[in-house]
Amino acid sequence: MNAYDISKEQIDNLVDEDTIDLREYWRIVRGHKWSIIGLGLLFALVAILVVFNQRPVYQATASLLIEPSSTKVVQIQDVYAVSDNASYYRTQVEILKSRALAQKVIDKLKLAENPEFLPEKKSGWSMSFNWRSWLKSLLPKPPGPTGPSSPAEAEQARRAALVDNFLGRLSLKPVRNTQVVQISFEAHDPKLAARIANTLGETYIENDLDARLEMTNKASSWLASRLKDLKDKLRKSEQALQAYREKEHLVDTGGVGTLTAEQLQDLRQNLVVAQQQRIKAHALVSQVRAAHGDMDKLASIPAVLADPVVSDLKSAEVDAERRLRALSKRYGAKHPKMVEARADLKEAKAAVRKRINSVIAGLKKEYQVALTNERAIRSSLESAKGEMQSIHRKSYQLNVLEREVESNRQLYELFLKRLKETSETGDLQKANARIVDPAAVPVLPIKPKKGSIVGIATFLGLLLGVGLAFLLEHLDNTIKRAAEVEDRLGLPLLGLLPHLKLGKNESPLSYSRGHRKSFFAESIRTVRTSVLLSGLDDPYKVIVVTSSVPGEGKSTVAMNLADSLGDMHKVLLIDADLRRPTVASVWGLDRKALGLSEFVSQTAKLSECVHQLDERNVFVMPSGVVPPNPLELLSSKRFKDALDTLGRTFDHIIIDSAPALAVSDALVLSRNASGAIYVIKADSTPYPVAQDGIKRMQQYGVHLIGAVLNDVPQKKKKGYGYGSYDSYGGSYYGSYGYSQD
Repeated sequence: MNAYDISKEQIDNLVDEDTIDLREYWRIVRGHKWSIIGLGLLFALVAILVVFNQRPVYQATASLLIEPSSTKVVQIQDVYAVSDNASYYRTQVEILKSRALAQKVIDKLKLAENPEFLPEKKSGWSMSFNWRSWLKSLLPKPPGPTGPSSPAEAEQARRAALVDNFLGRLSLKPVRNTQVVQISFEAHDPKLAARIANTLGETYIENDLDARLEMTNKASSWLASRLKDLKDKLRKSEQALQAYREKEHLVDTGGVGTLTAEQLQDLRQNLVVAQQQRIKAHALVSQVRAAHGDMDKLASIPAVLADPVVSDLKSAEVDAERRLRALSKRYGAKHPKMVEARADLKEAKAAVRKRINSVIAGLKKEYQVALTNERAIRSSLESAKGEMQSIHRKSYQLNVLEREVESNRQLYELFLKRLKETSETGDLQKANARIVDPAAVPVLPIKPKKGSIVGIATFLGLLLGVGLAFLLEHLDNTIKRAAEVEDRLGLPLLGLLPHLKLGKNESPLSYSRGHRKSFFAESIRTVRTSVLLSGLDDPYKVIVVTSSVPGEGKSTVAMNLADSLGDMHKVLLIDADLRRPTVASVWGLDRKALGLSEFVSQTAKLSECVHQLDERNVFVMPSGVVPPNPLELLSSKRFKDALDTLGRTFDHIIIDSAPALAVSDALVLSRNASGAIYVIKADSTPYPVAQDGIKRMQQYGVHLIGAVLNDVPQKKKKGYGYGSYDSYGGSYYGSYGYSQD
């Protein structure tokens, strides 16, 4: 059971995070759509009244083309190898909206005397809302005099305010991927707006020409002084280069090298050959030393065997031995021929020994020669490496001095060229900008944008309406989602039952039986599966179905659950809601049919109280005659004994009980049951009410199998399984009444 609950909880969390909230939001908005629309229309009406009382504002736009200067006095990017045209154009745009340039335009057009720029002439609605001024007006004013202390300061403040007003109406927009800047100005007078936009462009061009002329004069003076310093630096670097060549006796870079890479490679190859020869000789000497003077071992060394003289002497020795053996068979030991043969053999052995010693001496000498040769070549290689490193150091220092001379020469020639250009060029007065499209007098105003303002106001009204809808929804404490069952009530969710639109004389049970492939029938089977899986180790024999308050659909759940269990097991449905019995009428039994009360009181047999309506394994025990005190009947020992008797006959017993908060019947029944199922009506049962009912049952030790969320509106479902309902908007059942029938 624990594994099943954990898996279900994980599924709920995943679905709630990914899809549930979006559907919940849509349900809330749709439920309050008329209130939201009404609030949006109210905002739109207010916006219409406001915008139609504002003065129109016109905007004129002139296009200014800014080009890099064709004749630059000093090209800084050439001197320092830096180029940034984007920074240049951004700089020009900043100059266009500078206060100094704005002041020149104001003076040229005498805008200080124009009624539109006079504060005392302003009336009606303002063109724009200055939040800085509004915020400044709210702040406490510092102590001391608030106004200017002198006429000069008053004039300065007036001119500063005029410039601020001018810049507040000005807008500059660089056209992307071009060198064009659009100059736009806003004014109530369309002709004035066009005149100011054109004048600003012309004033910028004139200001640039004046600035470039002044810059040229300053640059010429600076270049002349700088050129003298560069000339001295070039001369010193050339002298340092010549002094180094004389000191190191160098002619040029090519004459520095005295040892080539090929010579070093030859020495390395010779060293490898010498090492191989030394290793080979050392191996032979090691064999000689391993023999320890044993002539037979020395004679078996491959180098000794390879000597032709040793081979001949060994052959002579063998012949002498053969002759001695032959004579020993014919003559005695003192026979002259025997004496002569022994002398010959001795002489042959002495000759072999002497030659072997001579060969071994040669091997040792060859090893010494190879070792000496290897050391000599290695010494020559190390000496050559040191000489090459010294050559590289001299070459490096020479290259450094030559590069410094070349760099100083290029810099000197560059400044000399710029000085001549600055002194001799004749096109310094060429402008770097021109107006490509003068501003025309606008015909239509740009402010107020009535449609946009009304649209934004309408949107804000709708947004506020949505916010209020969410607030109202937040105050609603009914259970709407599957996740709330576990989060707020702490019970595992066994399943969700959708709301049914039943026809005349149709019940949920008849609908489920007649529509076996419907979503409602599938949901009942889901509840059945959940109950069976939660009791795998200890199957539930007696199951009580109850709810918090009347009208939540507990009887519907009990009857349909029993009918679904009948597909697999032998099931008995008991109508223990003796205050308002409904099982008999739904199953088509006579309202006076014998049932629970008669069986417990032992006034009728089991076969008379249990009814099987068809060939399936579903049996029904109606309430029977309602006793005066139902609680006394349900809490009696006879009722417990009756359940024990029925438990031996049926696999599962489903008991339809009264609501837990209305009466105590459910608590009494649950003491004799294996577990209880708690039914909650979606979008109807407040979670505090459900919490009270669950808490009451838990205090009495009732084992709650889980909860069923009932009457979920069909239009809200998304699919099958847990967490498939995002939001619910169901209606309420009628009140739960008491009946003696």
